[in-house]
Amino acid sequence: MRTPRSRRRSPPPLPEAADGFNPGDPVEVLPDEPGLRGVHFAAVVVRSNPKPRSYTVDYDALVDSEGSDRPLRETVPARNVRPRPPPLRAPASGEPPAEHAAVDALLDDAWWLGVALGGADGTGKVAVCFPETREVVEFDAAGIRPHLEWVDGEWRSPDSTEIPKTMPYTKGTQIEVAKLEDNSVVAWLPAVVAKTIWKNNLLVEYTVSKSDGTALSEEIVNVKHVRPCPPHASAISFCINDEVEAFQGDGWWLGVITDVHPELRYTFKSAHSEKEVQMEQKLLRLRYDWVDGQWTQESQNILKAKFTQGIKVEISSDEEGLRGAWFEATVLKSVGSKFLVEYDTLKADDENKPLTEAVEVRHIRPSPPRIPVINGFKLLDEVDAFWNDGWWVGVVSKVLGDQRYMVYFRPWKEEMEFEHGQLRFHCDWMGGRWMRASPALEM
Repeated sequence: MRTPRSRRRSPPPLPEAADGFNPGDPVEVLPDEPGLRGVHFAAVVVRSNPKPRSYTVDYDALVDSEGSDRPLRETVPARNVRPRPPPLRAPASGEPPAEHAAVDALLDDAWWLGVALGGADGTGKVAVCFPETREVVEFDAAGIRPHLEWVDGEWRSPDSTEIPKTMPYTKGTQIEVAKLEDNSVVAWLPAVVAKTIWKNNLLVEYTVSKSDGTALSEEIVNVKHVRPCPPHASAISFCINDEVEAFQGDGWWLGVITDVHPELRYTFKSAHSEKEVQMEQKLLRLRYDWVDGQWTQESQNILKAKFTQGIKVEISSDEEGLRGAWFEATVLKSVGSKFLVEYDTLKADDENKPLTEAVEVRHIRPSPPRIPVINGFKLLDEVDAFWNDGWWVGVVSKVLGDQRYMVYFRPWKEEMEFEHGQLRFHCDWMGGRWMRASPALEM
């Protein structure tokens, strides 16, 4: 938590105004300065100034300079000045603050806005969380007061104030919470919103256990430390230098791919520890950043497909009855803006030679990766089924046993039976990458 710093002396005050606070009125000043928002400094009005509307104040506890006993005098905008709240009602009355109540805590001669984590214990101490910095500090009960807001000329408690309508998260929302080291994000931890707390704060419960099997504790955080769960699609064909997130222990850690191995395995280098570890594709995902309410992928090392002679590809068609299917082929050469390809299974009109055809780039994609199938396909797996010389997308609707499956095709609302060797996991070629729905992590 930042300690208030000395400020420069203000210029001479302007002529006194007739309305508002009067000289000698006790007030509190709420600075706009970053790091001091939510802090209240006790002061006394020296003079009011009409243009611009402001007040010259002497602070109770801040001094003019180090070693001086003169109070710091400063001119502040009128919007940053409020009356001092009424006398303390708790804990002077013997009632400790309720759990998760908004309170002001006296620290470094100023009142800091926080959230009480419970009533006073046997030692008379009260734990207070500061969601902006995610610090928890214990205070003497006498140094805690209920937080009040000065609204339209009257004092209001947070209980009577609605949660801001801009709050994007509600109870039960699946989110990710930033893990910070030296004020930098090093990982994102899966969590769920347990409670919304006044002034853009959330009580979150983490959904992944620690490595020793004990559950992670709850935490109160400001919404600036939270983001929605990122897109569910996961890249399959990572490249060296890709910025990714790897699931390790309790969350998704930021890092980079430094090497590519067979069987969809990659070397991941952690951004915070510089350690390298080999990981399976299912535990990796492309790094997305949540910026201004949108997911961005600005720094990705996008793979560019090069359809050169001899490259194995797959071809789609706009022809009626063939839409949605992909046919295996080999690139022969480029022909202007098109590519001449030879199909693996489709035959020419004489039914003897392979069919060759000039196709546009939008109908070509690389051959998809061969994803190992461990313990067979499962119910509702999205697959491609090889039928009628091409690969058609469907969903496993029934596992028959003996490595045979029923596959449902949505466009035709039909089911067909296939052997294991006639199926593969479905992938989409998007933005220069092979993508598929992320398999559920075993947590």
